[in-house]
Amino acid sequence: MRSIAHSRPTLLLRALLPCLALAAIPAVAAAASPSNPTAPQVLLSKPIKTQLGRYDSREFIEVKFVDDSRVSLHGNRLSSAKFGRLAALEGLTGGAGPVAALEPLFRADAATLQALAKSAQTADSQPDLSQWFRLRVKPGQDIARVIDELNAMSIVETAYAAPLPVAPPASPAYHDFQTYKLPAAQSGIDSDYARTVAGGNGAGIRVLDVEYSWNTNHEDLSKLRLAGARINNGTPSDPFNDNNHGTAVMGQLVADNNGIGVTGLVDGASAHVTNAMNTERGYDPANAILTAANALRAGDVILIEQQAAGPSACNGYVPTEWIPSVHAAIVTATNKGIHVVQAGGNGNMNLDNTACFGSPFPGGRADSGAIIVGAGGPRSIIWCSDSVAERAKQPFSSYGSRVNVQAWGRCVTTTGYGNLYNGGVNAYYTKTFSGTSSASPIVAAAVVALSGIAKQRGITLTPRQMRDLLKNTGTPQAGGGGNIGPLPNLRAAIAQLGTL
Repeated sequence: MRSIAHSRPTLLLRALLPCLALAAIPAVAAAASPSNPTAPQVLLSKPIKTQLGRYDSREFIEVKFVDDSRVSLHGNRLSSAKFGRLAALEGLTGGAGPVAALEPLFRADAATLQALAKSAQTADSQPDLSQWFRLRVKPGQDIARVIDELNAMSIVETAYAAPLPVAPPASPAYHDFQTYKLPAAQSGIDSDYARTVAGGNGAGIRVLDVEYSWNTNHEDLSKLRLAGARINNGTPSDPFNDNNHGTAVMGQLVADNNGIGVTGLVDGASAHVTNAMNTERGYDPANAILTAANALRAGDVILIEQQAAGPSACNGYVPTEWIPSVHAAIVTATNKGIHVVQAGGNGNMNLDNTACFGSPFPGGRADSGAIIVGAGGPRSIIWCSDSVAERAKQPFSSYGSRVNVQAWGRCVTTTGYGNLYNGGVNAYYTKTFSGTSSASPIVAAAVVALSGIAKQRGITLTPRQMRDLLKNTGTPQAGGGGNIGPLPNLRAAIAQLGTL
């Protein structure tokens, strides 16, 4: 996750710490409305003692001030238009303090943030992105202690170690062919039918993938070489030096319909990519999503191919909106009318575990409006015999009431990797792409197709309308092991679209 000046907390402040930690919670609760208005929110309290995990930065902190505190940065000093000088913060960021630098977390000027706020389709839960900041701790300083001192301040809503990049899930060796596009009776999403309906190939819709890197020279991904396809978030950097994952994802979505290789489920869509990591700021997923949202319009689709580590006691992989700044960026995007699809994570984590994740997930925050995708069993055929039943939960998939829909978590054929066909790096194909990583592009393709058809009919579906449509018309989940939702059924969804 991911700089300010203050005096060291006094003994009195230490004594009041639990009270101060709770003081910001009413402000958070007032700003958030749960996805289920009848269910009480269970907000996670700010920790008194920070425990750093494997994927927590030892250098950067992300901090959010309570809404309406009107904190702004002047030089290297933070002050509040409402409360004035913030002496405690100055003690942290002054010359002898542990913080070396500070900056706004979201890389957008005030005019852009105001425009985003005005573009929101609802003002009920619009995040105030101007109150997020990023601090860099000096080498040798105890970042956990700095975080604890920040969380002890009533003006701080939350402070935490910035996230480090989590490697995309590895793709186990399974089998072949794009049968995930088949009709619902064969455990596909029926994208071939959708393509017979105007707009069902994604024409008129922009789809953007957020992750580390892509092979833009792949023979089947010519759309990634078009002007404007890359929407950079700083200078792109890939910490894993492996572009196969992004290549596989974009192949599922927009691979060329050219008689060779594979064909994208929505090859008529406009394809775009934005990097989650850059050389200037390191791992920067929140700004990647904001950068994407600024470039898109209502009805377009952002696919977040990232996963996050949960808290130290429950640190399996979970949806990336667990990171508070990412959640705020997603809410900003969905409030603009952009559909956001995100991988559920390959951690087999129960997102309904309130002790770990609050209620509702994530951390008691309001529903982000995003579609969270679980991984289910594929259709078993001669070239793909999976031990998991069709549409049953894959054992690695995170799950819970916040997971909305599922798709194939194994046996996905697409571009990249080269274990199906290796014609050189620009002609790699795989039959083994898997995980919530392979499931999420299938769902994103369904969203693109429905959005394209709706636009052809003069309708722009809201993100929540889209999510409900997929859930209400999908092919039900099979088996137990935790909720991952139904598999999208485009034929049924298109039929119901006519009633909206």
